[in-house]
Amino acid sequence: MIPFHTMDMDSFHRLLGETAAARMVRARAQRLDQLRDTGTGLEPVRVLDHVAYINDSGSTHLDATLRTMADLDRPVLWIAGALDASIGQPHVSEFLRERIVALVLHGKRAGQGIEALKPFTEHVYTTSELRTAVFVARELARAGEAVLFSPACPASDTHTDAASRELEFLHAVSDL
Repeated sequence: MIPFHTMDMDSFHRLLGETAAARMVRARAQRLDQLRDTGTGLEPVRVLDHVAYINDSGSTHLDATLRTMADLDRPVLWIAGALDASIGQPHVSEFLRERIVALVLHGKRAGQGIEALKPFTEHVYTTSELRTAVFVARELARAGEAVLFSPACPASDTHTDAASRELEFLHAVSDL
């Protein structure tokens, strides 16, 4: 390690920034691990026509959803709520292009932020209700894929609480 007193100010500030960034990444990873340890995470719901339906309704932010997608070993058809502003970041967009075959957004703000997904927008569908999103996903999904319900947003956009949102998804899947 280089002693601080021998560094120029630019190098010192760069080192401080890298150190802070590394701490932030570690903190976010620890928080995601804590969320997983509380019982939220992947819940296989049903397999229908060789398509797995997976509940990750406890995911209330994009980082958790991306981590869930990274754990899946098959192409994903993602059912989400409102899009997070960071979804347009190049590394996030690239990850989504590699992992998901289509995105079905539901809720009042379903269409907002879609332009951040260009050129992926040809595979984005919007609905006002979660139940309809599940039926759209059923029509789009192919054998060997997974339909992942991972909202990446708080339930307040579409439901009174996370439990009612999860229940609606589970009922819609059972009705397929």
